[in-house]
Amino acid sequence: MNQFTHAGIAYIVCRLITGKKIAVLYDVSGSAEIDMTELITEGFLREFDEHHKDYIPGYANDCSYRFTSSSGYSIEIFVNLKTFILHICGSSAYFIGNVRGETIYLYDHKSAVHSRYRVSRYAEDREKPAETALDKNQ
Repeated sequence: MNQFTHAGIAYIVCRLITGKKIAVLYDVSGSAEIDMTELITEGFLREFDEHHKDYIPGYANDCSYRFTSSSGYSIEIFVNLKTFILHICGSSAYFIGNVRGETIYLYDHKSAVHSRYRVSRYAEDREKPAETALDKNQ
């Protein structure tokens, strides 16, 4: 699996567990930032995001979830609080991991690879303007 597949999985599980859209992920193992806004503009992630635009997470306890895109790709996800197992249907690929704070830990069983991603910025984050002296006085 390539770096972008792992980043896409990190995006999906973070979206389901926290309800937040990731804008930028930092690949701790690869020492590189990944701009997720470019990856979600087309294909599976865009469709997943559109399907979940009004999604509000709960505290998932032993919850199973399946998503099938219009292109026919399917994933099955089992979520237990902050831990997950994700299987790409029709393949032997599956991943386990968890979300702890701003960090997503992922293990790719097929490739026997550990990945760790840290959320650098969420899509909802906006740069707040500096507070002026006038604002402080009000």
